[in-house]
Amino acid sequence: MPFDGIYISREIPPVPTGGQKRPRKYLYIALAAILFTSIFGALYFFETTTIFVRKPIPLPTEENQNFLNQVTQCFIPIATVYGYDLRITAGFRSITEQTQIYNSGRTLDGHIVSEAPPGHSLHNYGYAVDVADRTAGYNLNWTKLVKIASYCSLESGGVGDLPHFEYRDGLTTDQFLAGMRPPPLTLPCAVMASRSATGTPLTLRDLNACGAPKF
Repeated sequence: MPFDGIYISREIPPVPTGGQKRPRKYLYIALAAILFTSIFGALYFFETTTIFVRKPIPLPTEENQNFLNQVTQCFIPIATVYGYDLRITAGFRSITEQTQIYNSGRTLDGHIVSEAPPGHSLHNYGYAVDVADRTAGYNLNWTKLVKIASYCSLESGGVGDLPHFEYRDGLTTDQFLAGMRPPPLTLPCAVMASRSATGTPLTLRDLNACGAPKF
C-alpha cells in the first residue's frame, strides 16, 4: 500500500526465552566492590580515630632523678667550692601540698607564700628545688648563685623567689601539665659524676680543668 511520509517500523524485539540467561558477573563485581569499600572505610575510620585517643599521663610522685643529679652533682658542689653550704629546703611537691600552700593567705589563715596554683609549679613535676645556706640562711650573694646555676643549665626563680631553682628548657607549666618534659640534662664536666660516686669533694682545680668560668 502506498504511503507518503516516513516509514515507522512496528517490529518488536524478540523477548528472551527462558533458555537464555543474562550474565551476572558484573553484578557480582559491583557487590564485591561495595563490600570491600565498606569494610576498608570502617577500618580506616577506626584507625584514624584511635590515633588521637590520648592516654592520661600520671603526675610524678617524686623528684626527677636527672634533675636532682644536676643539683647535687653540679650546682651544690660548685657552690661549696665558692664557700656556700647549701641544703635543699624543698623539692617535689604534690598537687595536694601545692593546693595547701597556694590557699595560705587566700582561703586559709596565714600569709600568701606562693603565686603558683596547683599544677602550675615545677615543684609538682619534680623539676624544682628551693635552697638555703646552713649558716647564712637566705642572706646570700644570690647573683653568684644564679651564675653557678646557669652554668649547670638551671634557671633561677628570679626576684621574689631567689631560693628557687628549676629546669624547664622553655616549656610552660601548661605543657608540663599536658605531659611534655624537657630533654635530659648533662653534667658540664665528667669529673662531677666521679666525685659524687666516690664521695670526694669537687675542687677548684677540677673546675679549672673543666674550663669552667670564674664565679
